[in-house]
Amino acid sequence: MRLKHLDYPWRLAATGFCFAFLFAGGALLALTAFPAIALVSGPEPVRRQRVQYLIHLMFRFYIRMLMVLRLIDLEIENAEKLSDGAGRLVIANHPTLLDVVLLMALDPRAQCIVKKELWENRYLGSVVRAAGYIRNDLEPEALLAACGAAMAEGNSLIVFPEGTRSQPGQSIRFRRGFANIATLLQSDILLVTITCDPSTLTKGEAWWTIPPARPRFRVAVGECLEVAGMLDSEYRSIATRKLVRFIEGYYAERLGNA
Repeated sequence: MRLKHLDYPWRLAATGFCFAFLFAGGALLALTAFPAIALVSGPEPVRRQRVQYLIHLMFRFYIRMLMVLRLIDLEIENAEKLSDGAGRLVIANHPTLLDVVLLMALDPRAQCIVKKELWENRYLGSVVRAAGYIRNDLEPEALLAACGAAMAEGNSLIVFPEGTRSQPGQSIRFRRGFANIATLLQSDILLVTITCDPSTLTKGEAWWTIPPARPRFRVAVGECLEVAGMLDSEYRSIATRKLVRFIEGYYAERLGNA
């Protein structure tokens, strides 16, 4: 009974430690490992790939640490699909702050589109810049070119079409940006569904607002869509809307909020 009473304060303290570890670890890599990689890696694409792989290893360690400290439980379905292909969009819903960490921990060749605020972040900005992640405030032509170059190098491009973290219980609503990229580049789309029960680290929720019980994350890697075969409309704008509606329906069905 006493141990049960200690569960909440333990998880609160351990959560604070893990957030501090993440920020401090990122800053340490930016000061030590990333400059060393830059010195020995030669061409820019090689340097980016090595930095991205190091981030992948760090996030794998971080997720394992969360599990060992009993802060989260994790179930993964079809994880091999995230590493058996390349040069495609990886689309996921976005219920928690940990979503991108989970996906990058599972995919060794992950590239991301990141918010301007993260690119300029005092602690993690140097990490995303060293990895060559793509700013979301680029001009449309530059953004499309950067996405195409990333996938041409064999990377999976992780995109959260909601644009921000979702609120529990609300219907999925996707922006068209990912569909524009997919139809213009005719890239395949790998669909990933993420759930967390009880919910935690949602939009607007502080890190110390931890749930009453240990959250269980489930990452289900689903089907891969061949976008080129879906472009049966004369107008790309119509094909883009159809693609958005189809994928919104896919997630609504799996998340039970159709």
